[in-house]
Amino acid sequence: MSFVRYAAMAAGGLLLSAASAIAGPIYTFSVSEGTQPANVGIITLTQNSATSVIVSVDLLPGYGFINTGGPHTPFAFNLTGSGALSINPFTTPPGGIYASGIFTLNTGGGDNTPYGTFGIAVDSSAGNGSVNGYFGDLLFTLNRVGGLDTNDFVRNSDNAPIVGGSYFSADLSSGSNTGAQAWAIRTTTTTPVPEPASLLLLGAGLLGLGLVRRRRNRV
Repeated sequence: MSFVRYAAMAAGGLLLSAASAIAGPIYTFSVSEGTQPANVGIITLTQNSATSVIVSVDLLPGYGFINTGGPHTPFAFNLTGSGALSINPFTTPPGGIYASGIFTLNTGGGDNTPYGTFGIAVDSSAGNGSVNGYFGDLLFTLNRVGGLDTNDFVRNSDNAPIVGGSYFSADLSSGSNTGAQAWAIRTTTTTPVPEPASLLLLGAGLLGLGLVRRRRNRV
């Protein structure tokens, strides 16, 4: 097979892979406000497949998710689009199970006063208060039939005290200090998939090398 033909096939393959690639960027949310410090935790969204996103909530040591009054929800967020949602797997805690209860997905949503209502929640079967809290990080893969993208995570409605709404909220405890926390600032970390324009340039480069090699062979 000639180098020119090989280069053309390689370029075509790259373009086809771009068409079917996952385009969701990695988003991080490191600034929060509420009862706890502004740097109490970092939330990261990573595209896992065309239908799933990995959600990581990395809290500072000594902080945990709890149920309290208010009402407050251990963890909540908003999504655009539709389709059946599931968590598979729930990596941390394993299976969503911890000493005082079990985390489960609630597609009915939940509240975190004063940050408003969110369409999707992660509920806990544990009792109220820090004594029943889960003091650790959350790591799970959220799946949606029909497709899920990191861009599908959006702010909730405009609720004081955050103008424009929040992407995430949580009911947190440091062991004594408890209350709602909200994340409203999104940062793009990286886009893991090459852009079609970049692949076109690479394909053109391969074709150019092939033509140069062909001319040399004729000399």
